[in-house]
Amino acid sequence: MADQFKQALKDVTDICKFEFWLRFYYMVKEGDEHKITISESDVATMKQDLPLLGGLAAEMNNEVMTPEKSQQKIMDFIQNRLDGERYDMTRILSVLNSKSYQVEMNAFHMWVEAHEDQLEDNPMNFTEWMQLFEAWKRTGKGQEVLQTLSSPQDDSQETTH
Repeated sequence: MADQFKQALKDVTDICKFEFWLRFYYMVKEGDEHKITISESDVATMKQDLPLLGGLAAEMNNEVMTPEKSQQKIMDFIQNRLDGERYDMTRILSVLNSKSYQVEMNAFHMWVEAHEDQLEDNPMNFTEWMQLFEAWKRTGKGQEVLQTLSSPQDDSQETTH
């Protein structure tokens, strides 16, 4: 059961990270709108190298994106590809509501923010991003961030006046 949760957590967070990676490298501004624009050859490569995630690239390609639409695309994709297909229908909901999901995604966003210039200057494929992120999680700084994010919130520090 724990192994199934870990695999579902990985699948869900990979989808969310991949969507972020798509927006990072493939979002272009057209007038007042932001659009995901991926060449057909890049979509084909993604589908070949990352069968599950490549489908998300195909679905988002040439789409105008807003934060709401992007979030809806992710949720629809997770529901259509994982929920009830690979996992019991309640498993994905338990992952999305878990502390583990929050920690992983918050750490990922912190890593991207800290390395944004490097990631922009040296475009990488998604697999390379994940290798760098996983390596960072094993560093002292990464371990410190993960420990801080994982620790329970201590409300006992509140002061009363």
